[in-house]
Amino acid sequence: MGEDRRGMPRLWDGDYAELGCSERVLTAGPAPLTHVESMEITNDPRFFQDNVINYRLAAFAGLGVVAGLMVQNSMDHLFDMRKDMCEWYKPHQHLDSTCQFIAFVLLGLVHLLNVIATYVGVAQPYHTVRLMTAGPTGFESAACYYLNKNIIAWRHFAIKGALISLPMFVASTGLRMVVKFDRENMAEPDPPENLPDTCRHLGFGACSMFMFMACCVFYIHRKHFNIFDERYAQLEANLQQHKDVLVTMSQRNTAR
Repeated sequence: MGEDRRGMPRLWDGDYAELGCSERVLTAGPAPLTHVESMEITNDPRFFQDNVINYRLAAFAGLGVVAGLMVQNSMDHLFDMRKDMCEWYKPHQHLDSTCQFIAFVLLGLVHLLNVIATYVGVAQPYHTVRLMTAGPTGFESAACYYLNKNIIAWRHFAIKGALISLPMFVASTGLRMVVKFDRENMAEPDPPENLPDTCRHLGFGACSMFMFMACCVFYIHRKHFNIFDERYAQLEANLQQHKDVLVTMSQRNTAR
């Protein structure tokens, strides 16, 4: 470890102060996989004070956790689902194959929406906090990033996608119930030539129950968003009025 002119060890020096072989590979070339520069670290007292962005991020924090769980859950169901969906030529398999295929597509959409939500729920808070703590103008930089139209679009899409994926997941489960009741009864040691009507009725009953649950979740989702949009529209009008008053008062003060 190196020493300064007073003979004191330098804190940033040491055996691992320089890049290792693997790290040099990651940072080499005109388009490196990563970089070794970071933003300045300043112990500014303002960093420890609350601001509106912190509250926004706190409301956004749970998205990444829920979306991550949904990613794992949907992936498990996609892998566990039987893939024999092309048996439309069999009389008792026509409906099952159709339901299985639609459920597979719905699960794929659920997986995609929650992967996007997981990324956005991790990346945007990370970038915002890094910019906020970057220096004297950190809050302004973080606010500009947070209010960037591209960032806003993906944030809103991630939230809506994660929420709408919940009724989609329930609906896909209902479709799979039709298939599950049919195929498990046909998998008996001595399966009947024709599927009993009772099995089909039970499958449709379970599917109807899950579809009703999906509709309930979707109704709750739409009700929340409609009320939020209504309040947000009213808030925008009040904010515009407040801005107009501030502009008028500032013009009068300038005239004096």
